[in-house]
Amino acid sequence: MGEIMIDLLYGFIGLIFVLLAAVAVYIGAVVNEEERRGKRIPLVWEKDGLLYMTKRKVFDKSDIKYRDGDNT
Repeated sequence: MGEIMIDLLYGFIGLIFVLLAAVAVYIGAVVNEEERRGKRIPLVWEKDGLLYMTKRKVFDKSDIKYRDGDNT
């Protein structure tokens, strides 16, 4: 029983280490690309990043501009 807990602990610590290393590589790649392009690239979790771009505005029919000939 004790060996299983130690193995799980080592696995968890290894997973945390790998995730932190992956984040460091991602940030390094973004910084490198920013220097190459000469402009800012938002990280995934920043305001202009990918996570915030997937949120859509709720459809509001009152925002629609109707024109002559629309079949409404």
